[in-house]
Amino acid sequence: MPNEPPTLFNTLIDYEQIGDIEVDTVSDYQVMNQITELNFNIDKKSVDEILINWRFEIPEYQRLFSWQERQHRQIWSDIQNFVDSELLSGQENVSDVFFGSMYFAVKGDDNTLEVIDGQQRLTTIYILLRTILEEFYRLRATNEFGNDTIERLCENSINQIEEILYETTVLGGQRTTLRLNKHDVEFFDVLIRGDEAQIEYLLSDDRTYIDGRKSEATKISSLIDEFDIDEDIVEAADPDEAVLSKFIPVYESNKNLLNAYNFYKDKIQGLIDQDDDPDRQIIALVNLNNYLQKSYYVGRFEIREAEPDFRMRVFEILNDRGLELTKIDRIRATVVNAFFEETDRDEYIGKWEDIVTAFGGTSNKIEGYLSVYLSIVEEQVSSTTDARSELINAFSTRNIDSDVTPRFNTLSTARSFLDKAEKYVPYYEDITKPQVEDNELNISSEYRDECQEILIRLDELGTSQWYPLILYTYYYTANDPEGDAEQFYRLLDTVEKLSTRRLLIDANPNVFANIFVNGTHQFKDGEDTEGENPYLQTRKFLVEEVQSNSSQLFADGFADIIAQSQSWDTTYTKLLFAKISNQQFRENVSSISRELEMDNIHLEHILPRNLVRGSGDATWPKEFFKTDSDAIEIVDEVEEYIELAQTDEAALSDEQLDRRDEIKEYLEQRFIDDIGNFLLLRDVDNLSASDRPLAEKMVQYYKDLSGFRDIPVNRYFTVENDDIDEDKLRQLITQAEAVDNGERDEIDQDLTDYFNSLWTYDTLQDRRVDLIIDLLDALSFDVLDDEFGLEENREDVRAYIREQTEDEFEKRLTMRSL
Repeated sequence: MPNEPPTLFNTLIDYEQIGDIEVDTVSDYQVMNQITELNFNIDKKSVDEILINWRFEIPEYQRLFSWQERQHRQIWSDIQNFVDSELLSGQENVSDVFFGSMYFAVKGDDNTLEVIDGQQRLTTIYILLRTILEEFYRLRATNEFGNDTIERLCENSINQIEEILYETTVLGGQRTTLRLNKHDVEFFDVLIRGDEAQIEYLLSDDRTYIDGRKSEATKISSLIDEFDIDEDIVEAADPDEAVLSKFIPVYESNKNLLNAYNFYKDKIQGLIDQDDDPDRQIIALVNLNNYLQKSYYVGRFEIREAEPDFRMRVFEILNDRGLELTKIDRIRATVVNAFFEETDRDEYIGKWEDIVTAFGGTSNKIEGYLSVYLSIVEEQVSSTTDARSELINAFSTRNIDSDVTPRFNTLSTARSFLDKAEKYVPYYEDITKPQVEDNELNISSEYRDECQEILIRLDELGTSQWYPLILYTYYYTANDPEGDAEQFYRLLDTVEKLSTRRLLIDANPNVFANIFVNGTHQFKDGEDTEGENPYLQTRKFLVEEVQSNSSQLFADGFADIIAQSQSWDTTYTKLLFAKISNQQFRENVSSISRELEMDNIHLEHILPRNLVRGSGDATWPKEFFKTDSDAIEIVDEVEEYIELAQTDEAALSDEQLDRRDEIKEYLEQRFIDDIGNFLLLRDVDNLSASDRPLAEKMVQYYKDLSGFRDIPVNRYFTVENDDIDEDKLRQLITQAEAVDNGERDEIDQDLTDYFNSLWTYDTLQDRRVDLIIDLLDALSFDVLDDEFGLEENREDVRAYIREQTEDEFEKRLTMRSL
């Protein structure tokens, strides 16, 4: 058509200026906005040409320092080739090194370059130069130069490296010419500036200390050692001993920096120590410094006057072609790009960086938190695993083959998404780090301690599938007028009971794959339903959903499995005992002397793992299995074990050793690791007495372990329960004290025999029945109507559990079983 405008289909874009052809053409420069050609300047430079007279800044969208020993070993292998070469005139034994390409954005007429790609290598060069500089300082301080040339070489090298590494601030101070991003800048600066800057940084009055149980917590005294700060400088600073024992945050990227520093420091020192002549050492160091700066070449790419979005796209493309960006690297770039030119830029980029800081800059932890957060706010997500795979789509400007809503397609949705993400962080830390002192739950004090106890037990159970539900309901409870601390406690209790039941019977964890996330959405829906209690409805939902998919976790099925369980996991048993005891403390307020502090609790085997003591004493197996009565079938095997255990191993054949270990393993699984054979002790100091006969243990329980008799699960060994003669116990303790004081030689034999005879397979069964009833009580759901029948007829349930236990023990005590 006449006068048809040029389009992709009717006009050739002429890149080659090919001239007169029978097709309409248009020159490329008339069509293309030549951003790349105009803004890129490519050149090959040696390292010193790259570094001298320039300052460098790592932009916000860049990843943190992540290089580890593998990358440093690769760099050092090139240096080692240089070190090992014979330097013969006219012979090319040493090659230069192409150190890759680095991309910089030039900021106007300023001499500052924004590092788009190459920060890992550039940071490593600075660290390597600093370790070389430290060797020059050491040699200068200890060497009386006999040669003016050597002295001049040393001074020139020091001045040249200092010129690269440092600049003077407006106030006359010193700082590094490479400025890393927010999370690394201060740590890197003192690392490069040396001992005095490091000790000032560590002992600063402005320092914020943190709980030592936080994952990023590092003791100040340990950092002084890792920095290897000169003892004279430490002594001159005169640090308070109390300060040295405090903890400060050292994030993963900080540790990577410090590890790199120590790696190269060790390598440089090891290299220089190969010769003991100081002048020769200086020559070697000068050669090494020159080789690094003048024989390492970089392809320098400069971008001038480009838009921030263009620079970030270059960053993503370049990194995708090399070391793949993590999800968090991509998300950081998205956040910075979205708000780069907005008036609230600092506020929202700051919100993102606060999230990063909260998790120590560790990508896996940040990703884990964001997965939990996304599973709360995104209805299309049904598990944290799904949420983790959808993070990039959620932090996206457009939807790419996903049902998840892209949260950065508009600034308003991006702001809302980040606002909530930042607000949830302290609540997430409260529930995932319940033992940290600062993380006190923000709910009514009436239920705070109970909730804290449950969270600590859940943490020790090692479960996390419940994070989304408890994070959201905790946030709701703390911030919404309808929030109810008691109801939150009941919901948390339900989560613990479900998790404990699953672990006790070793059910597949996929039972809970979706339930807690779906429960979160159920709770949110219930908030908007007038007259409905969302906590109660969610508890019902959780129990009903698990019951419909895993009936063995409920009622008779669960009771049967528990009654027949043989080898109990000590971690789960300890936490279960803690739950039983704390629950009974609360139900019987008048009997409470104090609550359990699980950090100081030890799970004790009554019948010990070492059935025959090192001295050859076989009191335990003889008393426990009543070997003098032949009442059980496996008496012969127990006596066989005793004989083998009392015999020197060197005198036993391989078959005898195997037989001894076979019997021991059987006894451990069926009796020693049974639920009935455990106690809770408040202190681990008496572990040295753990294989003593019961008569000696009882003294330790009552004499040194205050509070032992207050713990409900220990009641079988208390005089209050009428299972132990109180007069004899007093005599035992009195005589034991007299022996300790040298007032008598031993405890009366009849007293010893009485207590040693208290713990047998019969009494183990009795105690076992009591504990299983306690367990069923502690794990009952109030949303189910008398699930185990304990309310209607407790004695019938007890009789049933006893019958199950007796059947189980009949099998254990037979030769067929062994």
